[in-house]
Amino acid sequence: MLTQFDPCSKQLLPENWYLEFTPAQITIHSLKTGRQVREPSLVAVGASQPNQLLAVGKDALQYQNNPEAVVFSPFRQGKIAQYPAAQALLKALLKQAGCGAVLIPKPVMCIHTQEHTSKVEEVALAEAAIQCGARKVFLYTESLPAMLDLARSRRDLQSAVLIHIESQD
Repeated sequence: MLTQFDPCSKQLLPENWYLEFTPAQITIHSLKTGRQVREPSLVAVGASQPNQLLAVGKDALQYQNNPEAVVFSPFRQGKIAQYPAAQALLKALLKQAGCGAVLIPKPVMCIHTQEHTSKVEEVALAEAAIQCGARKVFLYTESLPAMLDLARSRRDLQSAVLIHIESQD
């Protein structure tokens, strides 16, 4: 299990969690539609029903002081720390970027990884992308502008979806 804490247990979350655990920034760029979404990696789930997703990204901040919700980042240092929440976050952000099944069925996804990411963590990122509907997954460590240039120059990546996770830790 990759989680460092149980996100559904309020006792394990510090009062000022947002100051202590700054969420990663996730940028999703669809080369096919040209749409880009940039949001903090935050999810809000029900405190009594942890499978109930209330909001993602900036919208999750409105639940920060709500006793019936838990707000947390499923990513730590650019890596998945809470798999189901990370998967739900990616699905919601992909939908915001116009990467739903109608516009881009089974897209190729390129996911940014940190240089110190282990093979197990890379597999978790790739598996989350596949569960979100990716046909094929590429991992990269370059900057977003460099990856955009590379994707535009390669025929097999010209309609890819780039998921760039910037670690804030």
